[in-house]
Amino acid sequence: MDVPAVGEGRAGALGQVVSALSSTPRTVLIVGEPGIGKTRLLGEAAARLEGFRVLRGRARELDGGRAYAPLVDALGSLRGEVAGVLSDLLEAIDEAALGEPAAVPGAMAARLLESLPGPTLLAIDDIHLADADTLSVLRALPHRHDSVAILGAARHPPALDVDLSVRLQPLTMPEVAELVTTLLGRTPSDAVLRRIHAVSRGNPWFAQEAVLTLVQGGAVRSEDPGARRGAILSRLFQRDRGGRDLARVLAALSRTRETADLAALAELAGLRPEQAERAFEALVRDGVVARSGDGYALAHPLVAEALYDDLGSAGRRDVHRRIADMLEGDGLTGTRRVLEWATHMAEAGPPARALPAVLRAADLTRWTAPLSAAHWYGKAAELSPEPGELLARQALAYWKGSRPALALNSAQRALAVLPAGRRRTQAAYTAVGAAHAMGWYEVALDVARRQIPKADDASALLAQQALVSAELGRPSRDIARRAWESLADCPPQDRAIAVGCLAIHALVRGDWAETQRAVDELLAFAAALPPGARLASLESAAHVLAAAGQRARAAEVLEQAEQIHRGLGWHDIAGQHVRTVAVIRRLGGDWDRALQEIAVAARGLAEAGLLENLALLRNMELDILLDQGRLEEAERVLAEPPPGCAMQNGLRCTFRARLAHARGDLAAARRELGRALACDVPDVVHRALAVQVFITGSAGDDAACRAAAAQLDERSANGSPRTLLAADLAVGWAFRKPARAGAALERARADGLPFEEARARLILGALGDTAQLPRAHAIFTRLGAAPWVEMSGRRLREAGMVPEPEGRLTPGERRVIELVAGGLSNPEIAEELHYSRKTVEVYLTRVYAKTGLRSRVELALAVARGEL
Repeated sequence: MDVPAVGEGRAGALGQVVSALSSTPRTVLIVGEPGIGKTRLLGEAAARLEGFRVLRGRARELDGGRAYAPLVDALGSLRGEVAGVLSDLLEAIDEAALGEPAAVPGAMAARLLESLPGPTLLAIDDIHLADADTLSVLRALPHRHDSVAILGAARHPPALDVDLSVRLQPLTMPEVAELVTTLLGRTPSDAVLRRIHAVSRGNPWFAQEAVLTLVQGGAVRSEDPGARRGAILSRLFQRDRGGRDLARVLAALSRTRETADLAALAELAGLRPEQAERAFEALVRDGVVARSGDGYALAHPLVAEALYDDLGSAGRRDVHRRIADMLEGDGLTGTRRVLEWATHMAEAGPPARALPAVLRAADLTRWTAPLSAAHWYGKAAELSPEPGELLARQALAYWKGSRPALALNSAQRALAVLPAGRRRTQAAYTAVGAAHAMGWYEVALDVARRQIPKADDASALLAQQALVSAELGRPSRDIARRAWESLADCPPQDRAIAVGCLAIHALVRGDWAETQRAVDELLAFAAALPPGARLASLESAAHVLAAAGQRARAAEVLEQAEQIHRGLGWHDIAGQHVRTVAVIRRLGGDWDRALQEIAVAARGLAEAGLLENLALLRNMELDILLDQGRLEEAERVLAEPPPGCAMQNGLRCTFRARLAHARGDLAAARRELGRALACDVPDVVHRALAVQVFITGSAGDDAACRAAAAQLDERSANGSPRTLLAADLAVGWAFRKPARAGAALERARADGLPFEEARARLILGALGDTAQLPRAHAIFTRLGAAPWVEMSGRRLREAGMVPEPEGRLTPGERRVIELVAGGLSNPEIAEELHYSRKTVEVYLTRVYAKTGLRSRVELALAVARGEL
């Protein structure tokens, strides 16, 4: 008998859930104790969502190491609709152990959902039991696909970012009275109601059980035959041995699968088929078991828990062993079957038998479901008398799954027991990388210092130590030199880490020649590496190139990484991918999209504790907000303290200086710039000097402006392309040198950097080339860079020109632009439009005047970038 939905509180919760889910993407969570009515509310909410395709799944007690189990359960209902795609997905799960699958389950499932027409609801019951890889996919789905909503029911909140969490409270006395009246068809005495409320503690399922127990005992009357048969739990433990054994086996088996067929259950319970059939008929008749499709399932999770607990520890091990033996006897074909077998083997023991099964499960998931692999390596470490290597593997799996705190914990436990050698070295650089990603710089340095003397190859640890030291503003060149010298003998799996850190170290130190050398190294040997290491190499190279200001090259390398990223799943290792994408979007002028993606990514990075990359992402956000004049928002971001290192603190000082200047507080701006310059991290100093040139020049302090520009020009001699472009802009403005501003313009146009292009055009316009001003104003307008729109507009008016937005182009002028972008010559355009050649030339002259563009090539590039 179902527990009725009662009470205004439940109706209100249902309305909340349906309202929240009606506008995708949304993630809604229903939380409450067992029996409180979560599953019913989930079902009612799903039924009330009009126009939604509802995919229901359930996580189970032992799903922690079974990658994507609840997701596959939910997608099973699509068999008839997208049978081919679903078949490919299930095959991908079975083939995931090959190491280099074309696409992995998480990514394939997401693409499958994206392909479905109309809105889709994923409704997952007992989501707190879901494996970590399923949760990782569920976290990403609403942000990536605007037609997917997620509804989960859980006993306690899982690691999931939710838009609405509804906690179901115990029933009040009036709600219990309504429930009992519904069950009995009449209202009993107040004494009976108080007793039921006290016994059930307001839990609807237990309230129902209490009522049925009273009916069975004759204390309360009911005309309902079902009610007279009594409570499920009471009947459950009054069954004959055969019935209880069958139910117990089903309770153990239900922890990894939804239903079971009668023949298998009979075999596991040691009953003859006819005995099992009679026992099951009685269990179904009494409401203990329900038919589900072609098999059977227990009526309620609390029934399963009561039966499982009743087995006792020895009984549980015996049942899990029998289930594992049955699965093995049927043949361990496919990853899903192996993982289910390993799950039962882990519960069955003894360690000598369980350990190989658990390690097999870990190997099957390590490529495509690292968080599930981490679960299995942890299980293996518990079973093994020598857990060190297994803990090291668990640390690496957690790192691949972007869980730095867990990676650091496992790595440090591994280092405490591992002897010197390859595995210890890998555990050491995993620990350093995790601590660094969390902004725990001193911990990272401490681990590196202690482990370098014990490493079989110290290249990666030395490179990590050099990078962290540079970010802290400490001496690092000698450490980096030692790392470079040791690279010749560096193992391939360590090389990506070592060279990646050396590339970022060189960039932080302002040494572009060494940065290029490291990037070339990364790209040269990336192709020969396994997928995970190749991904790390390409993403490191893309990040360095983007941070250096090389937008086009960074985007090209990132696309290569993205192909591997899609193959390995959703895992964005340590947030490096989202950080690089944000920089590329900022450079390419896609500012609104960059801010949207930063807002989404920042939540995930904060949740994972990846504070280093979170701070770098916030810096990109600040850069855009300040250039758009959104000062209140920038101030809120600046209130969030960065991790404590000289580089991060220095960068924040430059942003605070820009904010103070925008608000007219020149004294505060100078103080903040002084602090930034004092940190003595070259990359920060370059940025601070560029800001100082702008602030002092705007204040009319020409001497200070020139001094800062000269210092920046000198210090950036071996700087990155971004720094050289900044120096060209600074010198061009401070010393009134059109050639340097023109060089900045060419650099910006060549790499598709619209903001820098507009700044160069604004400087050229201020130096007398007023034809540049309309184009600068148009670009600033498109970017939403309000302060710069105002400056360029003022310059236009001073030159006797009126700001001419791109929208003022006539349809005829736009048609000419399209044909120019298509590669047609003037005679060809004249023939296409039935104009004279002279008319085409007049049109082009007007277009150049309105846009500030000066050639057919510039027009074509502007069209390609979506600027016209």
